[in-house]
Amino acid sequence: IVVVIVGGILFIPIFQHNLDESAHDARRGPNKGALYDISLADTPHTIELGWIAPAFSAVVTPAPAADATLEVTADFGTETLTWNVTENRFGPGTTRLDPYAHAKVKLTLRQAGRVLWRDSLWLYGIHDTHGHGH
Repeated sequence: IVVVIVGGILFIPIFQHNLDESAHDARRGPNKGALYDISLADTPHTIELGWIAPAFSAVVTPAPAADATLEVTADFGTETLTWNVTENRFGPGTTRLDPYAHAKVKLTLRQAGRVLWRDSLWLYGIHDTHGHGH
């Protein structure tokens, strides 16, 4: 039992350090969110996961159809976001998020009820650029 407790205590800071390093090294989009390559209907796209005034937001490029929705599930709950044609993004959502925290999110992109794409990706928080030697 002692080994499990000590292992758990050591695991948390190591895991957090690795997440911080991944956030630091993540490819970032124009809005400073984590940028991923995805494929919709065999066409290359990118999705940028980030925030607007501390709520979740996602930008898909090229833009999906105006009636597309993005379901987001994480430890903060589940939200279904509509595509905002004016701002060219999904969201912002209604749940307040810490922009410095990291979260694994399950994403499902739908159009007319049909699933176009789904995956689980990291919503990396804003990374601290100080103190990194690489």
